[in-house]
Amino acid sequence: TVHKTTAIEVYYQCGIQNNRNNALVQLFCQVINESCFNVLRTKEQLGYIVASGVRNFGGAQGCRIIVQSDRAPSYLDERIENFISLTKVF
Repeated sequence: TVHKTTAIEVYYQCGIQNNRNNALVQLFCQVINESCFNVLRTKEQLGYIVASGVRNFGGAQGCRIIVQSDRAPSYLDERIENFISLTKVF
């Protein structure tokens, strides 16, 4: 049996790395971590793996959300964008 599996990583770049930006991005990722899993994995049942966290890349940093699923990446992207737009953190 072949399982159709896709994955998506959505990365929101938040600026260059400095103490203030690092703290804000880490705080944001910490605050949304549980709700990200709860909404995307538990309630919407989008995938096998749902994770979020800080990602540093090329001197910039941001927040990433990863979903592994059997759904189309375009659908996963739409649901992640919806989750972020409804997240009222600050």
